[in-house]
Amino acid sequence: MAKKVIIIGGGVAGLSSAIYLQKNGYQTIVLEKNSTLGGACIGWERKGCYIDGCIHWLVGANPKSPTYKLWEEVGALSNDVEIFNQEDFCVLDFADGKKFTMWTDLERLEKDLIAFAPEDQKQIKKFCRLVKRFEKINAPTEKPTDLMNLWDFLKIGFTMAGDYYHYGKACKVSCQDYSKKFKNPYLRKWIAEHMSANYNLMSFLYMYAHVTSKDGGIPIGGSVGLVERIKEKAVSLGAEIRVLAEVEKIDIENGVAKGVTLKNGESLQSDWIISTAPIEYTLKNLLNSKYSFKNFEFMFEDRKNYPIYTFTTAVFKVQGDGAKYPLSHRVFLSDAIKLEKEHGSVTFRNYSYDKTLKTPDGHFVVQATLSGDDEMYFWWKDIKEKGDYRAKKQEIAQKLLEIYLAKYPELDGKVEIIDTITPMTYERYLNGRNGSFQAFVHTSTGKAINKKGVIKGLKNFHLAGQWLLAGGGLPPAVITSRFTAQRICKADKIKFKSK
Repeated sequence: MAKKVIIIGGGVAGLSSAIYLQKNGYQTIVLEKNSTLGGACIGWERKGCYIDGCIHWLVGANPKSPTYKLWEEVGALSNDVEIFNQEDFCVLDFADGKKFTMWTDLERLEKDLIAFAPEDQKQIKKFCRLVKRFEKINAPTEKPTDLMNLWDFLKIGFTMAGDYYHYGKACKVSCQDYSKKFKNPYLRKWIAEHMSANYNLMSFLYMYAHVTSKDGGIPIGGSVGLVERIKEKAVSLGAEIRVLAEVEKIDIENGVAKGVTLKNGESLQSDWIISTAPIEYTLKNLLNSKYSFKNFEFMFEDRKNYPIYTFTTAVFKVQGDGAKYPLSHRVFLSDAIKLEKEHGSVTFRNYSYDKTLKTPDGHFVVQATLSGDDEMYFWWKDIKEKGDYRAKKQEIAQKLLEIYLAKYPELDGKVEIIDTITPMTYERYLNGRNGSFQAFVHTSTGKAINKKGVIKGLKNFHLAGQWLLAGGGLPPAVITSRFTAQRICKADKIKFKSK
């Protein structure tokens, strides 16, 4: 009889875990608390428009990438899935009218930046060479380090040793400090502020390199389309999926996870349990704070070195031809927007590139975003507790609309606010830490995270998901689901197979 595995969370990690385990003879049941699947990889509709809540670029979109193999294994990507690779990654538009574009063509970027800031020619060339080097760096995806043999380690050493030296070095440098190498104030501002507060240089280079190498494309069909393909794969292999099935607690007997109790009182038994819910929520809520996960407790307390990443976003329904406007347009403001702090820029993202996304004819969707950290969450939480939440959302959305129309006055009277998203939205939907939709920000002062997902003193239980690997996001979700399935197979003396 097949062993049973309960998987908590119906996001990419949960569904992918089910796929890998079903391929290896297990019977899985995925329990999702919401009415829809996807976790952080989600989209929804407002006033006839699809709003994508996740994918800005997807690492592993290039068939030559090792991560692409995993996306194929779980059904997310295939030859039939079209990938959009943008040319203009982001237009940087400064308050005094100066602007330049982050091109995904490195030669074009280098040429334009040197023309923009000739005084930094030498440093610009060095930067572009560094991005080029990072194009070759990929996270290990075949198996986790604890299951590697000597040959596996030697292979990594022979092929990637030089690149990982630069990777490790860039992890210890903040974007703020690196920006000081440039003389031009606009380039310094770009490097220092492109990522969220305290990001390290590695995160910036890793992100940009995947886009310039065409490995950071966007699957046509959006986040919902990607999740639907993974779901179909899981169901085709025999996985059971239940929505509106929120887990109250994990049932434990003598240090062994035996099953779960749902919010409705129903009890389910299994041989293994995997939680893909955020680690803090799993530890405090599902395990009732009875177990600890090595090193994470101090990370939860140290918000300076381990902050989170969150957004405040207004969504616009725009009448017009979106092809005329940049895909991503970051506007630096002469008058900052005041939330938990003064925000000196806002990013407008145009979704007209994907004609499959639901939008009324002659319209396109724009998202206007302010990025923040834990402090943004606490600011919105305080407003909600005071009862001013709805009014403040409307106020902020209106300010963002005014900035948008100041940049594109020809659209006056043709733009409607259709939604506003805050850290409280992410907390409610994802149970994320302080309104986060990703894992801890990888700072220059924090330690890199690469965890097995095993809790000391608790048998037959694993964690999986983005919080186990530095940086978070969708690739760690699928990578850790594969690794977790491999570890379970090893424990049960089953030869792991991915196809």
